[in-house]
Amino acid sequence: MSNFVNQATGYVKETVGGLMGNEQMKEEGHSQRAQAIGEQEMQKSKDQRQEQIDKVKEDPAVNKAQGGLMAATGAAQKYLGKLTGNTDKEQQGHQLQAEGAGEMKLSEQKLQEQQQQQQQQPAAQ
Repeated sequence: MSNFVNQATGYVKETVGGLMGNEQMKEEGHSQRAQAIGEQEMQKSKDQRQEQIDKVKEDPAVNKAQGGLMAATGAAQKYLGKLTGNTDKEQQGHQLQAEGAGEMKLSEQKLQEQQQQQQQQPAAQ
């Protein structure tokens, strides 16, 4: 049952129980309504958290930092592979470093685009 239906059902039980002097029905209705309201608030909070997570995932500054970390990890992996003579590890490090550098460059471009859009907005107003 949806939260709205549970709230309405709980309200009806609580009201009817109160009118009839049936304390058990009144309490059951109150509990059902309170639980439905709590579940609704919990879902709203969950949705808001997910929106924030999605914003962070799309943030070019965050992606740029992740790209930098990826590039640094790749460089270390490449160096370790070269040092130990492990050509597979060296190649993996090279690839990871290149992916990280690409992510950084792409994120930097997106940041510049955002800055340009922000500079143009006051002029349009």
